Amino acid sequence: MELIKNINELTEDKTLDFYENMFNALADKIRLKIINEISKSPNKNLCVCDLEEKLELKQSKLSYHLKKLVNANILIPEKHGTWNYYKINEEQIQFVLSEDTCCKIF
Repeated sequence: MELIKNINELTEDKTLDFYENMFNALADKIRLKIINEISKSPNKNLCVCDLEEKLELKQSKLSYHLKKLVNANILIPEKHGTWNYYKINEEQIQFVLSEDTCCKIF
């Protein structure tokens, strides 16, 4: 899913699908912890191996949550050698959590 810059061009159903996907991805404690850990890191990105250690999660469970966040375009994956690093897509977060979203979706 890509960043939607002009949500007004979408149909009502597509707009609701977009927000449902975004809020679904954010409505999980583990995924919020992932975002929180990445935001606290000095480089604003973390390796899967670091997230496994910090969150004490098995790789398979962590991968599931990371995939949900990547599919919602909330996290951006970057491959460095054999490891994937993840950073927060600040533009997407700002768009989804803007005042317009809270006050008027349509």
